[in-house]
Amino acid sequence: MKKLKKASSPSNVLRYLWGSATATLVLTSILSWWLLSGSWQAWNSARNDVLQFDNFYLVLQVSNDLASERAFSNELVLSPQASKAKTWQALQESRQITDSDLQKVPANLLSQALLTATVEQLKRSRLSVNFYQDRVLQDPVEAQRAINAMVEATDFYHEALFQHTSEFLLLEPSALGPILRAQALGELRDATGRLGSQLLIPLATRTPIPLHNDEALSRGMERINVLWWLLRTQGDEAGYLPGFQKQLENTRQQFEEQGVRLIKMLHAESGNGEAYSVDAESFAMRYHASLSSFDDLLNTYLTGVKKHYVHAQQKALLHLVMVIAILILLCLLTSGLIYYIRTRVLQPILRLNQIATGIIAGDHQDALMDESTAKEVQELFSSLGTLGNKLREQTHLSKKLQRQSEEDPLTHLFNRRAFDALAGNLLLKASQATPAWLIMIDVDRFKSINDTWGHPTGDKVLVALAATLKKFSRPGDVIARLGGEEFAVMFLAPGHQDVMGYTSRIQNEIRRLRFAGPKGEAFSITASFGVTSGWQRELGDMLAEADAVLYEAKNSGRDKICGLPTSHA
Repeated sequence: MKKLKKASSPSNVLRYLWGSATATLVLTSILSWWLLSGSWQAWNSARNDVLQFDNFYLVLQVSNDLASERAFSNELVLSPQASKAKTWQALQESRQITDSDLQKVPANLLSQALLTATVEQLKRSRLSVNFYQDRVLQDPVEAQRAINAMVEATDFYHEALFQHTSEFLLLEPSALGPILRAQALGELRDATGRLGSQLLIPLATRTPIPLHNDEALSRGMERINVLWWLLRTQGDEAGYLPGFQKQLENTRQQFEEQGVRLIKMLHAESGNGEAYSVDAESFAMRYHASLSSFDDLLNTYLTGVKKHYVHAQQKALLHLVMVIAILILLCLLTSGLIYYIRTRVLQPILRLNQIATGIIAGDHQDALMDESTAKEVQELFSSLGTLGNKLREQTHLSKKLQRQSEEDPLTHLFNRRAFDALAGNLLLKASQATPAWLIMIDVDRFKSINDTWGHPTGDKVLVALAATLKKFSRPGDVIARLGGEEFAVMFLAPGHQDVMGYTSRIQNEIRRLRFAGPKGEAFSITASFGVTSGWQRELGDMLAEADAVLYEAKNSGRDKICGLPTSHA
């Protein structure tokens, strides 16, 4: 009886097959969720960049509107009675634009209380200007007070707003460059407008330029020159704003030929005790005209950068949709396989078990096998082989999707998302005796390579640099392309001497690389290195520190290794 009971009980093999199928479904679901989560985060990050830049766009637009309104306000203060109506109409139109854009600033950046306070301050400043709607300038002190009132309104807006703009720093590091350059454009428009206001009252009263106005002119010109210099340096946006640099130079040339030249001429006349060759109204109109292209310049930059971010968001969304579609297909395939196992494998085996039990028990009725069952038994082994092939295909596809989500498509190194995860895990293993070392590497003058020989040649440089890093890598090292021409290597090592030798070997190998342009022009490259180490630290702090010493290597002449006690070129 015991043998009979054992023969008739369900086979452990059947339980194993069914359990394996169920486990496969569970594991597939977990892997699907992991891949879907990564794609969702990438799309959400890209969407956040668009939203943040939209907010910044609105903030900067109001600042630009206030600068334009100041120019029209100055014209009203200085205009003769015959021009008052025309100037007042232009000022009213400018104010409507300012008020409309001010209402669009999000509440998370400018609360209702701060918005109300800003509007009230602006109303008080405008009242000082409204005094000259139908009056000509008589009291220079009162006129200067009206001009300064609009400057104070602009400053109040900036002070109120900048208390709540810290969330701009939540953008991805690659987005901070365009944000800062857009802010520099806005500050440039504001600075040029303030520069001209220093001459208005002296021209209106036909008096020499006071000392404090003269000093303000000097400081203003220094600030403007620094902003021009900052705007000449471009990041990745140079690739998707090809005509911006030329437009920037044209705007600067127009401002210097019209606005700066006019200011220098009047400044010289004041210093020589000569009569001014231009009256206040004409100066205000001519100087305002020299600033006309600044609005187009800022709009071109902001529109182009936003378009790039929207494209990145759409690309991330498309990738998310593709991942979802592939995962749905995988789930359907897995469910189909489980159903196939149940109907084509488990049921025939259970039937065979029943037949075997009947034979052992001498029950020939149970031992009978119909034609359908016989056919299923014949197909059993073929089905098992098919099942194995399908499972292998599914595993291969899952690994391929996972690798694609972690790999930089050009260099086949880890991307930034994978680097953060792997380097963070490596940092957890670091100790005081064996700290974690982070090397950040940036190709020197990489932009000039793209500009001179084109992006395909630049891509070859990046691929060669990635191959060099792989060549010198050791098991356990985490190598990634963080973005653009910037790479990072994370590893554990006991002392800085080993790290110095390791870094120097990479540096020398990079120096020996040789490349050829599209027409066979030979050239070589160098790279700058920023090195830092630590344990029980945040990865973000180490990245910031390595980036700082990398910046030091760039500023000290490039082709340098900075951050090590005995570093040298």
